[in-house]
Amino acid sequence: MEYFLINNIDFSNYVNALTVAKSANYSAQTNAAGNTVVDYINSKRTITVGIIPLDDDRMLTLLQAIAGFNVSISILNPHTKAVETINCIIPDDNIEYYTIRADKVSYKALTLTFIEL
Repeated sequence: MEYFLINNIDFSNYVNALTVAKSANYSAQTNAAGNTVVDYINSKRTITVGIIPLDDDRMLTLLQAIAGFNVSISILNPHTKAVETINCIIPDDNIEYYTIRADKVSYKALTLTFIEL
């Protein structure tokens, strides 16, 4: 089942964790009576994806997919149980080598964080 795609490339086989966090954006003011009034603006999701250790070719495919600061991802929405496409930014990515040899290069497991636009 495809449940995690970046720019329409399926990476579901490489995912070991998928977290969808939702946070509300709001403004709060205290009125003259001393009551706090909260105005809901919107909510944004932060998607955290754990990626299993990868070999050189698979990591290259992943790095090419996330090369743009702004990407489109498709995830399994936990509320609707449907795959949903979201425009996101990737503020940072940290890639760590596991082994570097002439015949084999591999990378450690990593975590990617996507923030909904």
